[in-house]
Amino acid sequence: MTESPQEEYATELTEVLELRGVPATAVAQIVREVQSHVADSGEDPTAAFGTPSQYADNFAPKLRMARLWVLIISSVLLAAGGGYLLISGVFGLLSPAHGLWGLPSWARMAIGVAGMASFIALILIAGARARRRSLNWHI
Repeated sequence: MTESPQEEYATELTEVLELRGVPATAVAQIVREVQSHVADSGEDPTAAFGTPSQYADNFAPKLRMARLWVLIISSVLLAAGGGYLLISGVFGLLSPAHGLWGLPSWARMAIGVAGMASFIALILIAGARARRRSLNWHI
């Protein structure tokens, strides 16, 4: 069954807001207000509010999405790089033939542990910020 343009708009707006980290209660309220306005005025939602992405910018700017991608990329680099160096250091302890960049095994292990610790700290900080943002959300 095909959705009406209003339903499609509401669905897309919901998805965009959720992807940008807007709390579920705020998403529901924003979408209800759009649906109410469209029902009362009979206006096309895109004409009244712009595209769902444009309207979502009022509540959660795209800057948050950029921050999310920076978080994802740095997390992957820290976790993968730290894990690789840690494993390389362990193999270096087992066999001196397993070298990497001329670093001694203990240095590779230390850098690997520091990378993994940084990854964990980054994720914990991001989680705490997201939680604080969701608790302080007011519309």
